[in-house]
Amino acid sequence: MRWITLLISAMLITPAQAAPELPPGVRLIDGYIPRFDQKRRMDALYGHRLDDFRKQILKRGAAGEYLPCSSQILDEADWLIGSTRDTARIERRLDDLSKSLTQSAEQQRAAGEQSPSDGSWGGCYEAWFLRMWTSADPLKELVAQGRQPVHPLGFLKEVDSPQKIVERFRRLTTSRVLDDGIDNRKELNLTVTGLGQLLFLPQLAGVFPPDWPRAPVSAALIEYMDREWQDPKTGYWGAWYQLGDRLIKTEDLSVTFHIASYRDGRIERLPELIRTTFRTRERSYPYGWQDRGAQNCHHAYDVVRLVRFGWSDMNDMQKAFARAQLAIILARTIRLSINSVGEVDTRPYNRVAEAYYFCTSLLDDIGYFRRSRNFWSNLEFDGEDLREKLLAQLKDLPGDDPMISAARRKLELRD
Repeated sequence: MRWITLLISAMLITPAQAAPELPPGVRLIDGYIPRFDQKRRMDALYGHRLDDFRKQILKRGAAGEYLPCSSQILDEADWLIGSTRDTARIERRLDDLSKSLTQSAEQQRAAGEQSPSDGSWGGCYEAWFLRMWTSADPLKELVAQGRQPVHPLGFLKEVDSPQKIVERFRRLTTSRVLDDGIDNRKELNLTVTGLGQLLFLPQLAGVFPPDWPRAPVSAALIEYMDREWQDPKTGYWGAWYQLGDRLIKTEDLSVTFHIASYRDGRIERLPELIRTTFRTRERSYPYGWQDRGAQNCHHAYDVVRLVRFGWSDMNDMQKAFARAQLAIILARTIRLSINSVGEVDTRPYNRVAEAYYFCTSLLDDIGYFRRSRNFWSNLEFDGEDLREKLLAQLKDLPGDDPMISAARRKLELRD
């Protein structure tokens, strides 16, 4: 069976590349993934303060407090520290975060409601892309309840033509960190996440005004994704980095998942995408599956969904490999991410709601709760006990958070 071992090894290992000459301030992981000294410096300056704030928010969230303003400022500070060198703005946002934590859940409630000024959610975000991104989940909840937004979605004026949306994505796709100190990767990913849902999910078509050009804007974005952005060799999308005269194109699990997911798997180059997904198993997220050796439902959910989309394009060997990996993911989820009473490990997340949403979504997508979702095996899972434990935990968490509502709805689905 030695040939099987050799074949699987070939699927997972990228040939070593000679290290190229690089400008100062950057190094490469796996021969091609850029790591910038700037981020290391910013993490050293601010990482400990951010972690302290995160722990406070998670503790209060676990006790049932819904703190949308604090959570939003935490997200924004996290982005600024990881993606910019704007120390003045970081200091100001961290001060804002500290002040927000003196407020009660009731005082913060308005930050989780729709703004009459531009129709977005996320009143404590300053960046447009964060307000746009966080608006997708509340809009999905309104649709699920048969309701419409109270205020017009004025924030979508930023992308209300094919030209505007393509220009935005072209600008965000390529970062020049050594020149301007800005890594666009996170903004790019969250822009894909927000606009991907707003433009591609059929159920959200009704929240747009009748004269909003959703169809041509969506078509222009798909054309850009498929003709200019997707790598034909890997099937993946990701951030690009200009380093001197060299352009590096990364393979990004999260960006690729969001594009494939919101387009319901109707994408090109699925065989290439699956090979890349398997090959990057040992890399660190977002360029692979691993999260510093920890179990993370969010990242594992990305993998499961991509495997689901590519299942019919796999050969027998790939399916055998996928079955083994999905069994490991499932075992780690129910053993390491969730304890015996249904509490989810919140440490990898900024909000308690995220932890429950992503672990629920993973278990639902892998078919643990519903046989109809089990696309990859003939195993019969008895998920009813865990389903009830998770639902019991959700009763004590803030129902105002749309991610809690979405997790509950998935858990209540039956075949």
